[in-house]
Amino acid sequence: MRLSLKVFLMELRKLVAYRADFWINFLGLTFFALVIAYYLWTAVFEASGDETIKGQNLTSILFYYLVAPLLFRLQQGQNIGFLSREIYEGGLNKYLLYPMNVNSFKRSTYLAHSFFFFVQLCVLIGVFQMFFASSKVFEFDIVNFSLFCFVVYLNCVSYFYLSSIFELTAFWFDHVWSLSVMLRFVCGFMGGAIIPLVFFPAWSRELLYLTPFPYMIDFPFQTLQGSLETTDFLKNLILLITWLFFFRYLNSLVWKRGKYKYTGVGI
Repeated sequence: MRLSLKVFLMELRKLVAYRADFWINFLGLTFFALVIAYYLWTAVFEASGDETIKGQNLTSILFYYLVAPLLFRLQQGQNIGFLSREIYEGGLNKYLLYPMNVNSFKRSTYLAHSFFFFVQLCVLIGVFQMFFASSKVFEFDIVNFSLFCFVVYLNCVSYFYLSSIFELTAFWFDHVWSLSVMLRFVCGFMGGAIIPLVFFPAWSRELLYLTPFPYMIDFPFQTLQGSLETTDFLKNLILLITWLFFFRYLNSLVWKRGKYKYTGVGI
């Protein structure tokens, strides 16, 4: 644990050192996501002639698109190739000599990137609460926020193991970048980052909640809003943890088989 914490803090210091990159990414991502969401959903509401659609008004939709893109980016942690590049270039050698296993080291650096985006998310939530508290779209509650933080942490770890499974296929294949891109698209679409799941047909939502994807964006958002009953929250939490352990098992299986294919020589 001490080693993991030190790696986490070291990676975090490296990220914070580039302050300009922090603010450019933060403001750019937020601004463009909100502008696109505003004009798109304004047109949708005007075409429908109603002030609410599926129980959502324009303000609640904008709050969703304020939180969802950062939730999506937060769970992704590091960029695509955080493991496959090491395998291709032979850089995995140095991790094999470290006094901690590769998964623990990479998970710590991955979570540092996630924490970096979590800070941005907290800033946005604070700004929204400051200027739009009267809208009643979101009311800050310390209990809901604490549960939200816990769920987000589980999501980040779960997505780390899921994405690393695809990354570790680099032991067998020459190019795995497209697999990681496909995974991000599927998670974004089926998790609710592109379109809120409330607009999906009821039958499709029931099927989606049997997959791990809604627990990555839709479930944390509902936890933040406090819109879930206790039984629904516990049910979703148990399923999320189940998927986490399943991905961890697959990750371990792929690593054990793949490491015997590793030559330690860069392409």
